[in-house]
Amino acid sequence: MARGRALVTEGDQARGVSACSGCHGSKLTGMEPGIPGLVGLHKSYISAQLGAFRYGTRTAAEPDCMQLVAASLTESDVTAVAAWLASLAIPADPSPVTKGTLQMPLGCGSEPN
Repeated sequence: MARGRALVTEGDQARGVSACSGCHGSKLTGMEPGIPGLVGLHKSYISAQLGAFRYGTRTAAEPDCMQLVAASLTESDVTAVAAWLASLAIPADPSPVTKGTLQMPLGCGSEPN
């Protein structure tokens, strides 16, 4: 769980892994219009989606930032991230933050500038 929390909240800069919270927000509820929330999702769903991005069976608008991040994760990282995210309570206000609220840590086609 500690590894999952660290990846979600801090990332792993040595391996080029941005923190999930950098794009999905500190409450992990996403950002309008194209960054989804991560809280309230089941562990197996999160793991499957990260795996799909890692192996290219799920893609997003270029540049595909999720593919870049997911490809830098190991299988144990995916398991840790999925377990930690699934353990979180949904915040009282699960609304995504307004477009432009977050400074994206890398170029992402889902959230053009």
